[in-house]
Amino acid sequence: MGLKVAKNLIVSVVAGSMVPMAASAAESSAKYPARPITLILGFPPGGAGDTLARQLAKHMAQDLGQPVIVDYRPGAGGNIGARAVARAPADGYTLYLASRGVTLHKKLYGHMNYDFAKDLVPVGMAVKVPFLLLMGNHVNAASIQDAMGLARAHPGSMSCASTGIGSTNHLLCEALQEAAGVEMLHLPYKGSAPALSEVVAGRMDLMFTSLAFALPYLRSGLVRCVAVMSTARLPELPDVPSIEEFGFMKAIGNSWFGIVAPARTPSHVVFRLNRSLNNVLAQETVREAFASQGFVVPLSNNTPEALGAFMGEEAETWTEALEKLEISGIQ
Repeated sequence: MGLKVAKNLIVSVVAGSMVPMAASAAESSAKYPARPITLILGFPPGGAGDTLARQLAKHMAQDLGQPVIVDYRPGAGGNIGARAVARAPADGYTLYLASRGVTLHKKLYGHMNYDFAKDLVPVGMAVKVPFLLLMGNHVNAASIQDAMGLARAHPGSMSCASTGIGSTNHLLCEALQEAAGVEMLHLPYKGSAPALSEVVAGRMDLMFTSLAFALPYLRSGLVRCVAVMSTARLPELPDVPSIEEFGFMKAIGNSWFGIVAPARTPSHVVFRLNRSLNNVLAQETVREAFASQGFVVPLSNNTPEALGAFMGEEAETWTEALEKLEISGIQ
């Protein structure tokens, strides 16, 4: 569907079966959901988050027995969408597909009047996503080492696109510059699709992005992958070296997506949403489809508590990275 996706995508409904549970929880859950649910994405159509959101919406609608509507609220590194959910009624009918950037909003977008850690509660991890380093076909370099050589010879001439200040791909752009000892131009965009379009068009040189988003571009030869941000090569790209094979940068930055809801959402609603998510992720056809698109599905312990602990660790780790790299916020 790509960039022509309508702003709101209403997914068809097939009533799902209920798994037996304790009587009190079952009685409460019987009242939820009673109407359509909105899943907000903080980025525009066309990126990996869009692909994931639409598929989760489709399958969770089948399990929950109500339509799930994907609503796009791009801007401020995903924080416009997150803030909208934080201010929504805490009834389980407005959810957010969160990623790393919004956990860092206090450091980067302190002017936005909400607190991710306090105003939103975790539901469950959706997927983790390996990251790649892509290079435009126009760049006169055969490898990342060659590209860094050009960057050293001509400081500021090499450019790196991202999806916003503090996004994973921005942090990786900064980490690459530090590790390779180069100076590059960084330009933020409102989403993966517009950023990578600039690389394809030859107006930007490099971009870190997810395997899930990059695969169609790589298969069509529109860009090149020069490194994968993992400790070993990926089965999907066996000929592409791990960044660690070059010896100047650690394999960091793999992305993730998790579902969160407004704070004070009733516990039985969070329980039902978490169960629905896990029911979807347990389906073999869903797992195979996600794997083919570059998503890694959590294998176990996918509870709200586990996601909450994970996001807390992420915020601490990457806040330290921001401070080390001296990346200032947008105030």
